[in-house]
Amino acid sequence: MKNKNIIIFIISLLTFISCKNSYAEIKWEKDLATAIKKAKSKNLPIMIDIYTDWCIWCKELDKNTYANEKVIETAKKIVSVKLNPETSKEGEEIAKKYGVKGYPTILFINADGFVLENVGGYVEGEKFVPYMKNAIEKLSKINALLSSKEPSLEKLDLYMESGNEEEATKLFNNLLSKKSIPEESMPKYLLGFGLIKAQKKDYEKANIYFDKIIKEYPKSEEIYISHYYKA
Repeated sequence: MKNKNIIIFIISLLTFISCKNSYAEIKWEKDLATAIKKAKSKNLPIMIDIYTDWCIWCKELDKNTYANEKVIETAKKIVSVKLNPETSKEGEEIAKKYGVKGYPTILFINADGFVLENVGGYVEGEKFVPYMKNAIEKLSKINALLSSKEPSLEKLDLYMESGNEEEATKLFNNLLSKKSIPEESMPKYLLGFGLIKAQKKDYEKANIYFDKIIKEYPKSEEIYISHYYKA
């Protein structure tokens, strides 16, 4: 009788664990504002799943990737939110801000909007985990960098990568006035500003940067990209 009770207990325990795992899922916040507030308070990265109702691969993400146990476990260290640019103003603004061209697009950002990781398209199952972990690790590096009030090229690179034109422009001009930008790095930053403008469909201003590269830095690698965008 004692052995029988032990067996029943073990079966019940395994059933409980199985049921618990079957109901495990990623917790999605109701909107970006809520996600940002939570991310700030807990110092966590934000995962934004940008999707549409007609997108087949978006549905595959829900069915396969977001249901993966390792993805669910890693998501506990991330604040997650879903946005549909076709049905919500918030989604539309985010898609425009970050230049989303296709679906699904999964953006990992910090609470201030810096891009930590950008995943375009479907990634199957646990192959998605490295992107999540990279975002978590990068957040720590960004926090350390932004905690310093000193202007630096590393901080400028961060603003450029995130498409934060306003802060990037301020810092670029600051560093330029102090002659802290190496001449060989100028084409890279000019191209960066040009691409930000092009992404915002401000092609007239984008071409000003591309023309400057073509005219003043004809031997740079960036000249080929500049010609491509001007074509």
